[in-house]
Amino acid sequence: MPFRFARQACLWLAAALAIAWAPVAGAQADGRPSRGFMWEATRGAERVLLFGSIHVGRAGSAAAYGADRPGLREAQVIAFEANVFDAQAALAATQRWAMYPEGSPGLDAQVDAALLARIEKLAERAGGGVPLCCRMKPWMVANTLITLEAMRAGLSPAYGSEAQLYLLAMASGRPVVEIESIEEQLRLFDEATIGAQVDYLRNTVETIESGTSRAEIERLVQAWERGDAGAMERLVDEMARSELAAQRFIADQIVRGRHPKMVAAVERFARSGRLHLVVIGALHYFGPDGLLQLLRERGYALKRLP
Repeated sequence: MPFRFARQACLWLAAALAIAWAPVAGAQADGRPSRGFMWEATRGAERVLLFGSIHVGRAGSAAAYGADRPGLREAQVIAFEANVFDAQAALAATQRWAMYPEGSPGLDAQVDAALLARIEKLAERAGGGVPLCCRMKPWMVANTLITLEAMRAGLSPAYGSEAQLYLLAMASGRPVVEIESIEEQLRLFDEATIGAQVDYLRNTVETIESGTSRAEIERLVQAWERGDAGAMERLVDEMARSELAAQRFIADQIVRGRHPKMVAAVERFARSGRLHLVVIGALHYFGPDGLLQLLRERGYALKRLP
């Protein structure tokens, strides 16, 4: 089974970083509604709003984040997985965890010349203008190629949930908090073995070349646009059942491994006395180990919001 859903779990990171340095795609509104996923979680007097985010989107998806939308209108604080809009912190974390230090062997010491040439061709085709073959580590190259492919498909991080909700927070003067730092998130990716990183990169190249990567990204985005919980459950299930080492690392460490900290943060926000909107990648909410089930086990009642 290819790394189809491992790539989708990683997509949020590459997209968030791309906001700072990648060109915005010329996406056009296509008239389809984009609502995504939002819930209200309550336990006694505790209350918190949960938003299942998507990290890229179409121009038309901006309607999903209107200040008059129920839930968004009420939220007093907006909490993100990490504040990726702190450019200085994002740059420092990227240099530390996603790049090879100057003077040390780079990507060309980890992959063969044929794969390196294929990477260069994909980057040139996407018009990324990023020196991928120099200092990026394999996992970061893979995530960057995925983002560039999404942008070729007319999707953009600028229309993703994080960017749109951050703009809402800034326009309305609402404070922004984070569950974990960008430093913590990038360090998790870097903990994958070099073998798993290279396997992930090679498979990413193969699926972009074959066209299946674009279809898979579109599948995730369309499931989010429809608010299709069943489709999201299937995506999570297929990811969890993979026998590939790199995908198991993504499922166990990047997705499920972060859930205890996320749940603890949701509980802290719920009892804070201020209504928080907690913005976490949509795939984290679904499945037997997802946030919705974990919150139910802790006594929260969950209500899907329109």
